[in-house]
Amino acid sequence: MKTFSASSKSEDSFAKVKYGKKIIFNLLGLGISLVGLIGCAEEQDPNNPNTNNPNNPNPIVSVEVTATSPEFIFWGDELTLTGKGFSTKLEDNFVWLKNETAAFGSCSSDNRADSTGWRKATVLRATATSLTIKIPYKTASENSNNRACGVINPNISVTVNGKTAVSEKVKLLGIPHIREICYSNSGYKGAGMIPGKELENQISIPGVGLYGASSGIDKKMKLLVNGVYLPLTKVESTGPTNCADSYKFVIPIEFANGNCATADPVLTGRFANMMDFVAVIDGTTKSSEKLTYPVSSFPDRSYSTFTQRSFSYSAAGNPEIVLTGKGLNWYPEARFSPQGSTGCTLATIGPVHSESGTKLTILVPLAQMQSGCSYILTLVDVCGRVSNQVGQVTIGA
Repeated sequence: MKTFSASSKSEDSFAKVKYGKKIIFNLLGLGISLVGLIGCAEEQDPNNPNTNNPNNPNPIVSVEVTATSPEFIFWGDELTLTGKGFSTKLEDNFVWLKNETAAFGSCSSDNRADSTGWRKATVLRATATSLTIKIPYKTASENSNNRACGVINPNISVTVNGKTAVSEKVKLLGIPHIREICYSNSGYKGAGMIPGKELENQISIPGVGLYGASSGIDKKMKLLVNGVYLPLTKVESTGPTNCADSYKFVIPIEFANGNCATADPVLTGRFANMMDFVAVIDGTTKSSEKLTYPVSSFPDRSYSTFTQRSFSYSAAGNPEIVLTGKGLNWYPEARFSPQGSTGCTLATIGPVHSESGTKLTILVPLAQMQSGCSYILTLVDVCGRVSNQVGQVTIGA
């Protein structure tokens, strides 16, 4: 009978245990290697949606934009995008504007963020279901033609971790600018306006964009001139016009100040004050750049006339000539200029006007005049300018 010693049995058992441990260790090593490979793969791919990825604890399955608000929004204002799949980290959300109908304000291609025409928007606030962005645009001072510039009918594109969603069209409103004074009360396009004249001036204020009418913004336009807000009335166009986006307005008579120092830059023989015109949207902080434009130093003026009046030199006192009209208080002198006959001399007198300037009473200065003389009556304003003929006055015996 073969026998086994205790020592040999122990050695055999130890060998088996040792061999078994080696297998276990090898298996453990293989498992660790596999885990390491999986971990490396996740680290090398930050877009991996695996929830175990420490670099991407909030995996993005898809991105959606379901709504934008408010409905109408100005360049430079905040717009909120509602949807899902957004990152709570601002820098992980990439938001762009594209597919504008036009970029008004004479925007040049270098006003866009890249060669494809996309414009990048700044993300201000972010949650998983909403993004608040600032609508990008060029301010008037940043644009070459001194007008604000931006897109007007874009889609909004949102990209998060390689996933992209595009919104419906967003109704953007631009910043107004004053293109020109189309018609002025002076009777000449491009000439100074006359305070208090009843016929309306017209001014062209484009820039608000496609949604000006549907948003009601075109009805909220006001004109700031000389520190005073003037109401504007929108001119509804019924066909082609040389004054697009036109508004009517009247310059207040109070703007007349009798300044005789500054010549009108357009009409010879007149005086004007250069005033700053700014288009303002009521209820907002949006306004145009200023347009400097001449406004007459004098209000709208008119006076009644007559053909001929005769007075007796021997009559007692000074007979009256009464004129009616408006703006007559700007005439401090009545002048009787002799016509034809020698020996007749110029006569002048200060008329008396009503407080409202609608009536002017002229006393005929017989003491300065000669019997048998004929005179042309004119008025002289505060700047020394002589009016057209008011009438002819004859002095009899």
